[in-house]
Amino acid sequence: MGYSAYVICNCYKEGKTAEPPHKEFMRLDEDGLYLDIPNELWEKDENRVYQMEADFDKWKQTACEHKEMELANEFLSNITGMAAFRHIISELGGSNKFPVLTKYLPIINGGALPSEFAQQALDELLLLEKEQTMEEKVVLIEKSTGSLIASVNSDTYWLFIFTKNSKNTYGIDKDGFFILENGNEKGKDVSYVMFRSNNFIQQTISQDCFKFIDIPSGQNFECSAKLFPNQDETTNDYEFEVQTKRVEIDCEYEYMIEPLKHLARVSILSGNPIHWT
Repeated sequence: MGYSAYVICNCYKEGKTAEPPHKEFMRLDEDGLYLDIPNELWEKDENRVYQMEADFDKWKQTACEHKEMELANEFLSNITGMAAFRHIISELGGSNKFPVLTKYLPIINGGALPSEFAQQALDELLLLEKEQTMEEKVVLIEKSTGSLIASVNSDTYWLFIFTKNSKNTYGIDKDGFFILENGNEKGKDVSYVMFRSNNFIQQTISQDCFKFIDIPSGQNFECSAKLFPNQDETTNDYEFEVQTKRVEIDCEYEYMIEPLKHLARVSILSGNPIHWT
């Protein structure tokens, strides 16, 4: 799961586009510019509705000088990055110091940051950039490529992989990488740590089975989900290491701060909200 955001242009409101197809169903609100087709039309002729939406999407692509009628469109982060960003905002003052970011940063895809709060959001981002506090991070790295698998503030934990039926959960905290086995005993949900390591190997047993081996002790555990890589199949072994490092706030969270600043400035100039996707 990832998070992106966009701000639409004003070309339609300013009469700078051709008439859209199926205008009678068009809506322009906090969700952007879209067709709002009634359920009865869907039930009557689903194929016609799909064609209407295709016509409308094609019109949007070339309706004005802006691609998809968007002044800005930014990728923000994956779910891990957004969680880390929300956490550091909470740690540095939360709603008392960053009320707009705390309230409006997305938890799920969808929703918007109203344009009337864009200036305040920008001010909060600029304030965050000046933050002098160093953050201690726990990071999980694949050693051969240096790929970052997961990261979390050292005073908390992060669960980032859930296997089928949530039988097992993978996470990291200040004590390293761990695999939980989840179950139910006497009507209560319970979890046991089945594997923990700061330096380990992921060994492929089959397409649906991977062995995790702690390098110092040789202790191991087999599970159905891999950490790396993203390809469907691999026969390679991979080594992972958990590290602790101290980072500067502005550098560590530049991946979120910079695109959010751009979106906020465009929202201020256009008077349009920031849409989360």
